[in-house]
Amino acid sequence: MWYVVQTQSGEEQNLKLYFESLKSQNLSADCFIPLYEEVRRSGGRSRILLKRLFPGYIFVETGAPEEISKILKKIPKFTKLLGVDKDDNDMFMPINSEEEAFLRTLLEDGCMRLSYIRMRNRRVDHIRGPLAKYGNHIAKLDIPHRRAIVEADIFGKHHKIRFGLWLEEDPEITEIKHLLADKDGESCEEEHLLEDIDIGVKCGDIVKDDTGIYEDMVFKVIRVDVQRRLLYTESEMFGTKVRFEMRADDVSVL
Repeated sequence: MWYVVQTQSGEEQNLKLYFESLKSQNLSADCFIPLYEEVRRSGGRSRILLKRLFPGYIFVETGAPEEISKILKKIPKFTKLLGVDKDDNDMFMPINSEEEAFLRTLLEDGCMRLSYIRMRNRRVDHIRGPLAKYGNHIAKLDIPHRRAIVEADIFGKHHKIRFGLWLEEDPEITEIKHLLADKDGESCEEEHLLEDIDIGVKCGDIVKDDTGIYEDMVFKVIRVDVQRRLLYTESEMFGTKVRFEMRADDVSVL
């Protein structure tokens, strides 16, 4: 089940690292910090950044909540557990089924990807991506800044959730293909050797995007499709690895 822990904004990574340090003690838990793709507009250009979706929260997936709860009560004061029991004591709380269903529609490997918007006569004509199911719940649509705000009651509080938007007029970007991207690095290397084609990028390379869409982010190549000249890459922030599909001609090897 998914559980959620609230901490001070900016301390999420420290708390996640603390949990990871306990894995050597056979702690049965996986932690992640939900991210989202935010669009930043500058000089008439759109760029993509990874930001925390819920600042001040980390998610814990575990089948041993009692063990986690005992550990959390020993963590320094910056940690605040969500929920209270009948004696008003802090508890380690699972998210409810409605919240989990909602989050699963948003997150892809711990990240909410961009939503694609098509405008006609200054009105939204089509939405594709995480926002598609919540188009009727948009509290604010800010096309110039490429964002939409959806309000939702989640984790016992009212949250304004930002969705990053990408328009037809923005630079073309490829979308991740799950079945292809799920290959591991070893399979990638073998396929590359079998193709016997050198496109200047190979598995394990660290690359940067030359189009400027991803600003200063760097990516590790996890698979190469030499025939289509496509790369399947990943970038990590706050301990969450996000996958991207990129064109080999759009990157430089560092």
